[in-house]
Amino acid sequence: MYLNTKRHYLSKAICISSLVSLVAQILNAIARIIFSSHLPEPDMLNSAVFTFSVVTQVGVIAFIFIIFLSYIKKMRHLTNIINADDADEFAVLQKQYIPDSISTLRGESIYQLLEIWAVILLFVQTISLVSNYKYRNFVSELYDIIPMDNYENAVTFSAIYNSTHGFKYIGMFSAIVIGIFVTAVFLKDRFLKVLTTCITGFFVLAFTIFQMVTFYTQLKIISIVWTSVIYHGLETIGLIAFSIYLAKHYKGL
Repeated sequence: MYLNTKRHYLSKAICISSLVSLVAQILNAIARIIFSSHLPEPDMLNSAVFTFSVVTQVGVIAFIFIIFLSYIKKMRHLTNIINADDADEFAVLQKQYIPDSISTLRGESIYQLLEIWAVILLFVQTISLVSNYKYRNFVSELYDIIPMDNYENAVTFSAIYNSTHGFKYIGMFSAIVIGIFVTAVFLKDRFLKVLTTCITGFFVLAFTIFQMVTFYTQLKIISIVWTSVIYHGLETIGLIAFSIYLAKHYKGL
């Protein structure tokens, strides 16, 4: 069976989840400013900043779980209204008599996409939480080996810290890109397929070729790692744009 065109469960779930992630990123940025230490150490080693980021991350995971669980329950209820044996025949009747009032995809396909995106977004946030914890341990050990007690050590530490930073995002970035590509396969959307290929290519270039941009101040060395920028942009603004695209171009998504 098909859904009513006014039901946008998939795009709403992705959009709300991405907005929650965006808010969390903004709160983390504010926390870095508020709890900023004047010690010559990375923000990741700042206990207050790290604890705050863990709390917000757990909150994001909980929100995403609740959001998708709610929409999946609604979808399950709708798809169970019609007996499974009659679903195909009912879908044919819908296409025949109300073609302009039904969703682009059948309800079963939308249900599958909801499950796929729930797993992807929960996986991404959980892996982010775990990788941040493990990476903090690595940075702590690195800090013991190369204390930032002079300018040369600070530059060396910063170079190692930022050059290894991109590894955190490979798995999470891949999961989101695969999610978009799978959605494109369901929809037979060539634009999304090309877009994911281009984004992946840009990420690979950022990971292998692009140099980080570094700013030196009296208190800290601030670096922009492009893989981090691409991932966090895709995770938040990118997925918000993706959800809007789905809602605008596809009925009932």
